[in-house]
Amino acid sequence: LARREGVNMGKPVGGEHNIWREWTEKYARRIKKIRENPNPKLARSNIILYEMMYNQARRELDAWESGSKVPVMYCNENSPVRLYMSLGFRTYHIEMFADRLTREQARRYFDLARGHGFPENACDRVQLTAGVGISGHLPPPSICATVPGDCDTMAQALLYVGRFWKVPTFAIDIPFEVNIEAVLYVKEQLEQIVDFCQQTFPDYIRYDEARLTELQKLYEETWKLESEIFELSATKPCPVSGRDALRMPPIQLYDDPMMVDYFRSFRDELKERAEQGKSVLKDGVERFRVYWMCSAPFYEDPFSFLEERGCAVPCYEEGPGAPSRYAVRDYEDAERRFGRALRHPLEEEAGVLVTCHWGNVAERRIQEVLRNSQRLGIEGIVHFMQPGCLPCNNMAKVLGERAEKELGIKNIYIEGWCQDMEKHDEAEFEAKLADWLNLCLAEKEAKQKSQ
Repeated sequence: LARREGVNMGKPVGGEHNIWREWTEKYARRIKKIRENPNPKLARSNIILYEMMYNQARRELDAWESGSKVPVMYCNENSPVRLYMSLGFRTYHIEMFADRLTREQARRYFDLARGHGFPENACDRVQLTAGVGISGHLPPPSICATVPGDCDTMAQALLYVGRFWKVPTFAIDIPFEVNIEAVLYVKEQLEQIVDFCQQTFPDYIRYDEARLTELQKLYEETWKLESEIFELSATKPCPVSGRDALRMPPIQLYDDPMMVDYFRSFRDELKERAEQGKSVLKDGVERFRVYWMCSAPFYEDPFSFLEERGCAVPCYEEGPGAPSRYAVRDYEDAERRFGRALRHPLEEEAGVLVTCHWGNVAERRIQEVLRNSQRLGIEGIVHFMQPGCLPCNNMAKVLGERAEKELGIKNIYIEGWCQDMEKHDEAEFEAKLADWLNLCLAEKEAKQKSQ
């Protein structure tokens, strides 16, 4: 628990922009568009996702404008969001806010972060997390929390936000090891967080274990549905679009029961498509399939570009069902990972944290990607080399070489920017993808003829 300089109870600071109001309007427009003119290549269930996001924006806007005194928690990365919600915080996962900015909003927060000294060659998402966090265009934080380990620069961005607002900040230390000792070590820190928050905000914050258990049950249900979605993605021709494979509900919606409805509806759609042999690919013919790594250009669509050429993108490494994280109350999995079943909701939450595939040694991520590649019949990997991405850029070559050596998978290491579209050259990006895909298809055809 690093800082205790002051406590901000969420008083609005004013300004010309209000993200919650802007998002209320944005998601209302998006829902209207899907209802009136749906894209047949994208999942119909997306409307449920946007309804959840609209409802949250409406609730938070009302709370802010009415002067709610409930403390606001800013967090990011692999945070125990369910715990913060069970304590009673209005929980804002700032990294997810950065991910869902419009193109125009992104430029605003790039300028703000860079004006405060953030370098332009740092990860786009890190810059925008800092920019959104200090903007005052959301209710300011009462406290900030992060989990260093997967991306240290993202953790530092949120700690910087805490210093900017002069509020308490803390960081949870996650060991590399995956065993019961690591779980108990993290659980002890979660207990300290509970005590600290209750003491710091005694009028508003009180740990509700029944609420945490309820939120974990929602997570358990959605994780099972995600696993089914992942298995359906193995169907050929591919029934899922690359845009939907990368579509993830923001973590701050963990408390919304509609999350289960969204994943169930998405699962049912994919099952129907798979049974009918429907595909997003041109002429329904699958010529190649790739695994997408790291991130993607947020305001461009390389997936439709690939699908027009018969290349499926059934999987994103953080997409539904792909990460091999611990799902609560899976006793067999807990025995395998930790040596015994977990016995307490805080232990369960700690078990989820220590199995994040980012914040660990490279071998675990490599093994996960190799395993998923075999299950999905992956033939190529797109490593999106976003400038400043420490975990992905530093590991990409090692991962690619292992995938090619052990499974014959072709790799492309391609640079781009995920949100700074003034720097991202779409035509050049697509030309490189096309050249690589043509080479892969030529090699595949030659190999088939020789056999």
